[in-house]
Amino acid sequence: MFNIGSLLQNIILFSHLIPLSLFILFLSRNKKIEIRVILFYCLYSFINDFLTTYFFPKGPEGDNSIFILLSIFTLIEYLTFCITIYIILKKTIFKKLILFISPIFLSICAYQFYLDMHRSTIDSISITIEYILLIIFCLFYFFEELNEPKSTFIYSSHKFWIILGILIYFTGTFFFFMQSNDLSDEQWSKWGIINYVFTLIKNLLFSIAIIIKKNTQPDILFKNPYDELFEKRITPL
Repeated sequence: MFNIGSLLQNIILFSHLIPLSLFILFLSRNKKIEIRVILFYCLYSFINDFLTTYFFPKGPEGDNSIFILLSIFTLIEYLTFCITIYIILKKTIFKKLILFISPIFLSICAYQFYLDMHRSTIDSISITIEYILLIIFCLFYFFEELNEPKSTFIYSSHKFWIILGILIYFTGTFFFFMQSNDLSDEQWSKWGIINYVFTLIKNLLFSIAIIIKKNTQPDILFKNPYDELFEKRITPL
């Protein structure tokens, strides 16, 4: 019998490989550190989802393995996105806030793992806190962009697509994972489509960040947009 949930699950599993494949095709334009960190996240997500799919039908033993996989994934996901956002941000105050908050969050994760390890349930508390923090960190980027006018469009930067991918994914799946601890297996299968859809969107936005040409030239504020059409620079009146 055709199962759309299984089909979406397989599509999402291999969608993690799209950014990795595009990285190989556009290798020369992807030397930025933040791109490499995102690629590590995509590869780790593929491995984690593959193992989760493998252990899912194995009953209680599989549930314990899935619990460990998802707990570790929460930590890796937070750290990789934090590193990415930290590299992208410019203001020292925002970077210091990330460095101050992160050890506190990691301590909460360790404590919640200890509490939930005997129940093998999804740690929705740590996931909820992770989502809130990363959404706030993403808003730091847009705050910087709004306060630093540039002559180029914001979407011409690979950084914008990375941050947008992170932000859309976490805002789109926030309430799903916040309630995930209370969902039955049947409800999880039914509403898990939400996670599949936003994971696909996230991977596609990361792919755009990889294929977009990286601007290595310093941005010149209020540069005449027509100057590049002529060999000689036009002097504004």
